[in-house]
Amino acid sequence: MGRVKLQIKRIENNTNRQVTFSKRRNGLIKKAYELSILCDIDIALIMFSPSGRLSHFSGRRRIEDVLARYVNLPDNDRGGVIQNREFLIRTLKKLKCENDMAALANPTVVNSNVEELQQEIGRYQQQLQLSEQRLRFLEPDPLGFTSMSDLES
Repeated sequence: MGRVKLQIKRIENNTNRQVTFSKRRNGLIKKAYELSILCDIDIALIMFSPSGRLSHFSGRRRIEDVLARYVNLPDNDRGGVIQNREFLIRTLKKLKCENDMAALANPTVVNSNVEELQQEIGRYQQQLQLSEQRLRFLEPDPLGFTSMSDLES
């Protein structure tokens, strides 16, 4: 049994609108993530739910950096003139400073990055050990042989 095609228009019922947003939000974030990885792009996604809650996603760069890049584009590349450009730039700088201070105050973010790096180091060490074992098999140590038959095999 197939799905019913949803007509694209505003959902009038507040509860249904919130439920639909909640269900589709993660799918949209997943698509943004996939696009950022597949196409190696900078992406910033900012959404406010019908109840006013913020949802956001950024790829490799922080949202502030992507927005600053957008603001600094020439008007014709951006598609129009930004009103209150100076205010927007000041706000982005303020957000960047606040984000930097929050990262310093919140060691769990730093610890999670350290843990990820430690896990990656562990994986590389395992790969190195496996490679060394294969190399020893292909080029054994001649001093480790005790008899002529070991050396011949």
